[in-house]
Amino acid sequence: MLSYLAAALPPSASPQARLLALQCALRADRHGRVQMPAGLLRGMLLEGRGAGVWQELEQARWLHHTRLPSGCHQAQLLDATVLTQAPGRTLRAQAAGLILRWAHSCHTGAQPAVVRLTAVALKAHRSPDSTSGSADLADFARICALPEEHLNEAVKRLADTGILSAWSLNTSTGELRWRTVGTDAPGL
Repeated sequence: MLSYLAAALPPSASPQARLLALQCALRADRHGRVQMPAGLLRGMLLEGRGAGVWQELEQARWLHHTRLPSGCHQAQLLDATVLTQAPGRTLRAQAAGLILRWAHSCHTGAQPAVVRLTAVALKAHRSPDSTSGSADLADFARICALPEEHLNEAVKRLADTGILSAWSLNTSTGELRWRTVGTDAPGL
């Protein structure tokens, strides 16, 4: 889903917009409709930026957003491709919950959105049975909505939180490698 969003959203889409789009894509029903409680946006730390982030996704023509009188947010996804992404809706809904835990753990919750998005991308690119992972630098930077030269800073901030025990960014080979702490670092 991260790769799909990297292609579907404009490169200028903010990390906050990408985190919201990821939740919308994973929570949408088979008709592309999604309802997001206001509390979920508070939990995603989009409270102050919420309206701007919705507007950003509307300007990208990725969804149409309506705020309901109850305070909930309703959206209609405009890109039919999102509904064809595997896995099915039940597994996508489970993934939405996991992503919230990864992006808003005690280690990452206080970090800027770009660092939280990077944490989600690291987790998604790691083998389930391994504490290490690797990714193509250009693809990974595109998924995180970062220029390659800024990816170093985001990964360093994650390492400073104690989530990563080691990492390397090799610009000559175009590869990012990392290892998480222990068998499965909290939040990653």
